[in-house]
Amino acid sequence: MYTDNNLFPKRVNQHALLETVFHRLPDMVFVYDVKERKFIVRNKVLNELLGFVELSGEAIDCISLRSITHPEDWGKVQTALKDCLSMDFDQMKELETRCKTKHGNYLFFQTRLFVFEKVENEVIYLLGISQDITERKYTELQTEKYKARLQELSFITSHEMRHEYAKIQSIVNLLDNRFITDQERLDLISEAKKSIQLINSAIFKLNHKLSFNQNDGFFDNGKEGNGYKRIIFIDDDVLTNVLNKKIVQAILPDMQVEVFLDIDEALSYLRQADNLHEALVFLDINFPGRGGWDFLSDYSAFSTASNVIVLSSSIDNRDREKARGYKVVIDYITKPLSFDFIKTFFEELKSVIAVGADR
Repeated sequence: MYTDNNLFPKRVNQHALLETVFHRLPDMVFVYDVKERKFIVRNKVLNELLGFVELSGEAIDCISLRSITHPEDWGKVQTALKDCLSMDFDQMKELETRCKTKHGNYLFFQTRLFVFEKVENEVIYLLGISQDITERKYTELQTEKYKARLQELSFITSHEMRHEYAKIQSIVNLLDNRFITDQERLDLISEAKKSIQLINSAIFKLNHKLSFNQNDGFFDNGKEGNGYKRIIFIDDDVLTNVLNKKIVQAILPDMQVEVFLDIDEALSYLRQADNLHEALVFLDINFPGRGGWDFLSDYSAFSTASNVIVLSSSIDNRDREKARGYKVVIDYITKPLSFDFIKTFFEELKSVIAVGADR
């Protein structure tokens, strides 16, 4: 800090002022000994955030520096320190790294390094100022995820759905043509059925990606470590339960499937069930009398409540948002239940469990 001694009030202790500013800055500030590879000065923010003893004077050597740096960022730190050796006083080195806090989690920091002391052409000390940019970085990462998801949605609507729609339109135009044979007409109908199936699959993809079963940092999809051995459908419609059970048994013939038409009967069953963590519940929202929301309120109080997928005809975003408030809910999908969803869900589950077993 530059001060004009002729203008600076004599009653103000410059050393005390600098020390006060140093310790009250919201950013981490430190002086790093390049040769000894240790911090020789650090402010309270750094101590408190990283868990070092307050103003103990203990050196944080190179090993400790590495231990608080995310493994993927350590190479950047080494490169930056090397680049600083050839810097002048008017130059700055900037880098982004993740550092482990005293709580064991990583935060993003933007660090600016300056030459603090130099003897002849040799850099002795570096001054570092690190600003916590975790919130900004998180927003950037989320924006990138949203952009990628929008690109996926755009591809599904503009290519997969539009392409098949155009085929069906062409087939319909040809079907009335008296110059095509009966066999050609049957072949066209067969192709139209294939396109309809592909459009239905694309609609499923759209619904799935627009639902919150996306591991995007906001929701836990609840798959890791879960090997479901039982599926429970809770819906007041008899036919819907029959169809859903058939869909599961077609994909997973060995899966145990239970169906319930009444909320309280389902809760009574679950309250007495063994190995409840191995059950996956599909829940309808709208019932006569006590409904899905009543179920979730009661079920969330269970000490061993298993995961729930809301399966509803409602596409109201307010229902989706309300479902987010229950920790047991891992997804919200709209009716009807599809073969694609069951197949995809359990294929992804199988992959997650396999990865976990390899760790």
